[in-house]
Amino acid sequence: MAFEMNELNELEAQNSAAREMAQDGETVGGTGSITMTEGAETAGSTGLIARAETAGSTALLENAKEAPDEYVNMEHASLSPLVGYGIYRISTMPEVKNYLNDKIDGLKEEFHDYCEKVKDFVGEKITNVKESFQEFETNLADSIKDYCCEVYDNIKDFFTAEEKPNFMSYQFPEAAQFNEGINEGRDFGLNECTEAALEIFNPGVISEWTNMSLEERKGLALMYADKVAEAFDLVNYQGVYIEEMEPNVLGFNNGDGSIHLNESILEGEVSPLQVIDTITHELRHQYQSECIRGYHDVPDEVRVEWGMATAIYNYDNPTCYDPWGYHYNPLEIDSNYAANTVVHNISNQMFNDALNG
Repeated sequence: MAFEMNELNELEAQNSAAREMAQDGETVGGTGSITMTEGAETAGSTGLIARAETAGSTALLENAKEAPDEYVNMEHASLSPLVGYGIYRISTMPEVKNYLNDKIDGLKEEFHDYCEKVKDFVGEKITNVKESFQEFETNLADSIKDYCCEVYDNIKDFFTAEEKPNFMSYQFPEAAQFNEGINEGRDFGLNECTEAALEIFNPGVISEWTNMSLEERKGLALMYADKVAEAFDLVNYQGVYIEEMEPNVLGFNNGDGSIHLNESILEGEVSPLQVIDTITHELRHQYQSECIRGYHDVPDEVRVEWGMATAIYNYDNPTCYDPWGYHYNPLEIDSNYAANTVVHNISNQMFNDALNG
């Protein structure tokens, strides 16, 4: 600890003087002198140590005051200026600086390595996802290709044979043979359907539709269906089933001769034109099914088209992988055409009658 040398010399002189006085007292007072000597030594030593500690602490405090505020005022230094100064002195030691710098550099390298590993992991995952999508796309394309090839194999003989076989003679039952020269075109039966619709759903029925009971509406629907079956000359007509279905389904036909209607089209405020449209549409599907089986004398290209359309029929939306889907399937296009034609014809007739009447 720092204090002046002359102060030490002065303290040492005082201590020696105390010892001499103690020795003089010993010759005079015996045992009492010994007590004085011990007291003097104790007093001298205590005074010397106390002054030395005071001087050293004062110097240390002065040095601590000279330390930068950023060290003296730090969290630990708030306990004592001496602690802050000690931390400051330790932090300025080269060995400590080098140690801390090495630790910081090591942490930087570890963090960099960790980031590289994370980047590699994420990159690998992205690559795996891309490969999975590519594999799915390839499998889907291959499945579509295989399906189309299989369909083509089933009909290629008909197209590639030098002399096309008599399509009617070997594919369909005897009951389906027809006289030569009779062909049913795209508009077959539609005029008759229009006449039936005008008769059953006349302007008076349409105006009173909202006031009719459910049973009355069902009766009109069944009456019209029978007339459409006659117009399409159906061989295997099995009637109409009216039942509950999903809200977005109006009806369906599965080729067994019957059609199924959602009873919701006969309830509430549904237009009677919707009933005409749905019945015509579904019975047109029955007609298509019978044409494919050979029960109607339609052109071969129509029969082949509808046969292919049946093979690819589904309820999906059209995509680049399935350009037809449900909406553009030839069977749906033809059924929509038939139903729309009938609704158009009766609307045209009613509007003109009203104008001329």
